[in-house]
Amino acid sequence: MRLLVWLIFVFVSLNADTLIKPTSTIKASGNVIDMVVSGNTLLVSTDKGSIESYDISTKKQLMKVEFPTIKDFMGDEIYPKVFSTDYLKDSETYLAVVQANSGYRELFTIQNGKKTRLISERDKHFISKAKFVDKNRIIVALLSNEYILYDIRKKEEVYRVHVSYSHFSDFMLSMDKSILVGSSESGEITVLNVNNGKIVKTLKGGNVDNVYKVDIKNGKVLAAGQDRRAIVYDLESEKFSRRDGSFLIYAGALSPKAKLAAFAFSEDNDIVIFDSDLSQRLYTLKGQKSTLNRIIFINENMLASGSDDRYIMIWKLK
Repeated sequence: MRLLVWLIFVFVSLNADTLIKPTSTIKASGNVIDMVVSGNTLLVSTDKGSIESYDISTKKQLMKVEFPTIKDFMGDEIYPKVFSTDYLKDSETYLAVVQANSGYRELFTIQNGKKTRLISERDKHFISKAKFVDKNRIIVALLSNEYILYDIRKKEEVYRVHVSYSHFSDFMLSMDKSILVGSSESGEITVLNVNNGKIVKTLKGGNVDNVYKVDIKNGKVLAAGQDRRAIVYDLESEKFSRRDGSFLIYAGALSPKAKLAAFAFSEDNDIVIFDSDLSQRLYTLKGQKSTLNRIIFINENMLASGSDDRYIMIWKLK
C-alpha cells in the first residue's frame, strides 16, 4: 500500500506544473505565420502581405514592409501571404518568402526599405521557407523537399539537393548555421551539412507521421508531430525522449541553451514547457486563442507565440 501511494506521489510530482498567463500581447497587421527574435526585437510575417518588427519591451512597432496585392485563381485581388522571414543583423537586411500569382512564391531581401527580388514567379518555385546562412548565402527549402544554397552576390544556386520524396514540412539551422535539421511527412528528421549539402544522418523512430516543426539547439533536436508526439532527440547518440499530447502538435521550440522544450500540447492551444529530457512538466501557458503556428524563445525565461490570428503572446516563466 505504501509503495502504491509513493508511486502515485511520484507520478503526480512528475506531471505537476505551474499555470502561466501571458504577460503582454502584441497585435500584428494580420494572422501570424512566422517569427524571428533578434536581441530585443521580434520580427513577424503575416498573411496580410507584411513583415513587421516590434520592440519586445515596449511592444511598439519599429518597422513594417508591405508587399502589393496579387490575383488569386479567381482573378480577385488578395494580400499575399509572407510564408517565411529572417533578419541579418550585421547588414540590417530582411528576408521574405512571398506568395505570388499562379501559386508560386518569390524570395526577396529588403535593405533600407528597398526590395530586391532574388527568385521570381517566373522561376516557378514553390518555396516554403528560407533563412540566411551569412551575408552572401541563403538556404531555401522547396515543398518538394529540395534544399537550395543560394549565392546572393552571384544570384545563382551553389547546390540543390533532394533529400526525400516525402512532402517538406519545416527546417531550422543550428546556432552556428553549419547544420540544418529538416522534417517532412515521413516523420524522419534529415540532418544536413549546410556548406556542402551532404546528409550527415537521419533521425528516426520518434515520429511516425508528419513533423510540423523542428528546432535544434545545443546538441538537441526537437520534433512536433501530427502523430501527437512531442520528441526531443540527442543529436550525437540519436536517442530520443517522447511525450504524447492530446491533440496535433503544430508547434514547438527549444530554449537557447536547450534546457527547456515547449510544445503546443492541446486542442485548447495550451503550450506545455518540459525540461529538455521530457521527464517533467514545468509550466502550462494558457491564453492563446487560435491554432499555434510558431513558438520561439526570447531567452531561457521568456518566449513568444503566434497563431492563426493577429495576437502575439509574450510569456515569462519566472
